[in-house]
Amino acid sequence: MASVWEPHQEGVSQLVALLSQLQNPGANQAQALQRLNEAKENPEFCGYLAFVFARGERLPVEVRQAAGLLLKNALPSGPPPAPKVWASIRACLLGMLAHESRPLRQTAGTCAVTAVGLAGLASWPDLVTCIARGLEPGAPAAAVDGALDTLFKLTEEQASQMEDRGPDGAAAAPNDALLPCVLALFGHADAAVRASAVATLNLAASNMPAWLAAHVDDYLRGLFALAHDASPGVRRDVCAGLVQALVLAPERLQGSLPDLIEYMLGSNQDGDEGVAIESCEFWSALCDSVDDTAVLRPFLPRLLPVLLRNMVFEEHSDEVAEAEAAEEEAGRDAPADGLRPFVGRAHARGAAEEEDEEDEEEVSRWNLRRCSASALDMLSTVFGDELLPIILPPISQRLAEPDWRAQEAAILALGAISQGCTAGLAQQLPALVAMLLPATSSPRPMVRCIACWALARFSRWLFNCTPAGGAAGGGTATVVVQTLAARLADRNWVVQKAVCGSLATLVELGGDALPGSELATIAAALAAALQSYGRRTMRHVYDAVATLAEQVGAGMAEPAVAGALVPRLFERLATLPDGDPELLPLLECLTAVAQVAGGAVEPWAQPSFAKCVQLIAGAEEGMRSGALDADEAAQVIACSLDYVAALAEGLGPSIESLVSTSPIVDLLLAASQGSMPADVRQSAFATTGDLARACAPHLLPRLTELAAAVTAQLAPGAIAQETMAACNNAAWAFGELAVRCRPEDLAPQVMLPLLECFASILAAAPGCLPRSLRENAAISLGRCALIVPTTIAPHLSHFLAAWCSALGSVRDGEEKEHAFWGLCAVLRQDANAAIPAFSPLCAALVSWHQIGEHGRVQQECGELVHALKAALEARSQWEPALRSLSPAVAQKLRQTFQV
Repeated sequence: MASVWEPHQEGVSQLVALLSQLQNPGANQAQALQRLNEAKENPEFCGYLAFVFARGERLPVEVRQAAGLLLKNALPSGPPPAPKVWASIRACLLGMLAHESRPLRQTAGTCAVTAVGLAGLASWPDLVTCIARGLEPGAPAAAVDGALDTLFKLTEEQASQMEDRGPDGAAAAPNDALLPCVLALFGHADAAVRASAVATLNLAASNMPAWLAAHVDDYLRGLFALAHDASPGVRRDVCAGLVQALVLAPERLQGSLPDLIEYMLGSNQDGDEGVAIESCEFWSALCDSVDDTAVLRPFLPRLLPVLLRNMVFEEHSDEVAEAEAAEEEAGRDAPADGLRPFVGRAHARGAAEEEDEEDEEEVSRWNLRRCSASALDMLSTVFGDELLPIILPPISQRLAEPDWRAQEAAILALGAISQGCTAGLAQQLPALVAMLLPATSSPRPMVRCIACWALARFSRWLFNCTPAGGAAGGGTATVVVQTLAARLADRNWVVQKAVCGSLATLVELGGDALPGSELATIAAALAAALQSYGRRTMRHVYDAVATLAEQVGAGMAEPAVAGALVPRLFERLATLPDGDPELLPLLECLTAVAQVAGGAVEPWAQPSFAKCVQLIAGAEEGMRSGALDADEAAQVIACSLDYVAALAEGLGPSIESLVSTSPIVDLLLAASQGSMPADVRQSAFATTGDLARACAPHLLPRLTELAAAVTAQLAPGAIAQETMAACNNAAWAFGELAVRCRPEDLAPQVMLPLLECFASILAAAPGCLPRSLRENAAISLGRCALIVPTTIAPHLSHFLAAWCSALGSVRDGEEKEHAFWGLCAVLRQDANAAIPAFSPLCAALVSWHQIGEHGRVQQECGELVHALKAALEARSQWEPALRSLSPAVAQKLRQTFQV
């Protein structure tokens, strides 16, 4: 019998001392962490952690839990434990799943799931047996809780292993043994067990394992049996399960819908917010999942008032308290928080910034109010103006109430139905706008916020239906823009954030219909905000400016717009030191502006370009040396590269002088390497392509290195879901380089490895790779073929058919032109090479929507078709080849090329 692994007592004592040191605020915790990190390299370290976690009965719970959490982190990052150590770890964890201390048994479950992810559930059958034992009738409470907790985590993180039926598919899956036990616990005497059992089956149902699919009616009956459970926690999970069942298996609930609607209507008014929220999700799910929503129509007169009541702020809402506190602060004429000194990133994670992040998280928390508004929005898109006779009377009543919370909820409801009840509300638009405008100046900050939001939601109608500057009871587009722009000067930072978002919405919905005068008004107001806002709200201004740039495009270059915004943005950039947390959102904003503002950014191009080069160089060095956090360094590199790419796109050849005197190409090459994170490579290849378009001569001397980076990115082993954006950009970027090369630049040693990558991408089975990657590969291959057709021609038989299939889906434009010139150039070497790929080639040739607008393409493709016809006629195969084509392709081929 093999001996059992046991730790040395001295090592256990040392580990306990270090873990105890970590729990003592007065001890040298940094030293303890360092020694623990060094110990991770010992292959027995995880065994020691498991031993202390499981066998340290006399130790404080905190010390044992720390050992368990370290075990969870060390298992995937350290050296693999030896088999005997693994066996000891597993035995320790199994013994802890039913421990009387809930924190310890939950930690044991977390570690067990980590171990399953590393070694597989099939190698640990005792875990399934242990969980099943904890789910048996009469099992101790701790055992039941530990078993359900572990099973929930396994279902969440290892769903496929829970359905594993062995190599031949004949074995029973773990779910087959465990899920029936969970369903039986729906009747358990302990409400916490019932809630946990329902939550576990709900989670399993999201993937619909085989056992549950066969017993879905039993599952639904179990949910219905608990519908009126005394425990709010159980009812909450029941509502969540029924909502999910409606989405996954609506046909199973079709006959019960009236009773289910009645139940959810009552639950939507439950005194427990969790129950009310989960039941409120039902209305959107019903509209999405049921073909005939008429079953809901009779309930609308009762449902809509419930939603409206639930949209009122709670009496003690943290969101309201925050806004009111900000109002008092503004009233005391407190100094703007933007005047605080900026700090470097290394010191910026202090209390103030963390407070801001927590505030943001709290404000965006999904709650009953937001859920109800979302449901009303969805109902309005389904039932349209049919809702108005039901919803408008209570809205009007609440608008007249003295309670500001009722008024605010009424305005929220108006905004919620604005996109669905279009025809009916359009008739009342002037009156609605006239009513909302004064609310933007309410003494209550949340009313000001919601009024601005609602006005923005109506902006599509304002710009498309109301003449700008016209008189419609004051409800004109110009008045709305002026009102929102003026409200940007609100001194309450909560309102400032809301108005920035409202202006962004207005710009998105107004789109191209925004007149130049309105754009100038918005730009001037945002420019003023850039000079006056504090740190908490500045990034919301950046978001609004970026949205403006993305929506109006070249309109950003108009003097009234660019003159107001561009100087302020670059002045802000000049004040921010490296490492400032505001720097990245500002660069993201400038990226959007630089792409479309053209020459308007040229006066600031040199300092901003130099700053980004400096940021990239510093972050790359910091990443190499370990001085910077890898994720933060990657963000800095990617964001700075994106700005350089935008500058190249906006300035075009004018960027040449900046590139020629900088190390940007060296930095690009470093950022393109496989050792860099995928998002950095994505930005690096995009920047390479944009610089190739603007100033290729500065990149071509490094073509061999750039090609090697692209080849490494497009190698079969490097193409994965998480790298797909980098792969797309790499394929596109090399095409931009290639089309600007001389034949001697694309020597065989450069071209052939890339050719192999392109051919592999094109040959991938349908559905294995995104269409975008196949098209980028096809275009770049065509651009290479245009330059070096003799290098590519000998290999044509391996990929011509797949190449033509991919080119057929590319939209008309310059890239498609280049690709077809390259295709024709290669086939001019030997028209006979096209015969085996006749059908996909012809389909590609007729894929142009307006080939007549591309004279050279039409001419060269016509010459190719006639050469191909001559080659086939010489074999007496032309007519049979034509008959092999679809009638539509054959007809268009004849019409386009007169064959």
